[in-house]
Amino acid sequence: MPMPAKRRREVKLICSVNVAAFLSIQVVLLFIVMSPYFVVDGSSRIAVDLAKVNRPTLMRGARREDALLVSVMRDGKVFLRNDQIQINQLGRILQLAVERGAEKKVYVNADARSKYGQVAEVLEQVQASGLTHVAFLVDERKAAVSVR
Repeated sequence: MPMPAKRRREVKLICSVNVAAFLSIQVVLLFIVMSPYFVVDGSSRIAVDLAKVNRPTLMRGARREDALLVSVMRDGKVFLRNDQIQINQLGRILQLAVERGAEKKVYVNADARSKYGQVAEVLEQVQASGLTHVAFLVDERKAAVSVR
């Protein structure tokens, strides 16, 4: 009996690209890039360009839900937490917040390009409310590298 001839398998070329790994990397990169826009602590914040300093102190109390966070925008608008308010109402609103149990400390979130007069008016209203503890929120200045 003659032996049957060996059949050769047909070689199949793979003509497709598996993009699953590529897409998973893209999703991770997208999440990393977009993460500053996600609210982590459960509350939104008013965006301002903060003044830069060399050695800032960490202010954990500013992240509390009931923190008295006063933001002064560069165009002169004043916000308490996320609500825009009139500057002449700030003192009374702060008094009411403290009576309801808020921390007796005001965190001022002043834009670096806001006018000094606007910030001074905010401080006058804080003083009129009877609060004496005021903290300014700032950013850390990145050290410049000197090349010799």
